[in-house]
Amino acid sequence: MTLDDDVKKIFLETFPALPESDFQWTKTQNDYENWDSFAQLNLITLTEAKFEITFSDDEITSISSAKNLLDCIKSHI
Repeated sequence: MTLDDDVKKIFLETFPALPESDFQWTKTQNDYENWDSFAQLNLITLTEAKFEITFSDDEITSISSAKNLLDCIKSHI
């Protein structure tokens, strides 16, 4: 499984109502019906656990798309 696949899987797990065919790397937080603070926390928690990394507060608040999340992960590994 690639890094891209892992990030996509985390998004699909966080947003179970999102069909895989609707997943887009550039889709922003505003495009997701249920992307609230709980979903943000879930994304961060799943990602940090999966990749054994810790995001800074600035990074956490800057993540507003799958691409942002992928870029943040890449900066840690």
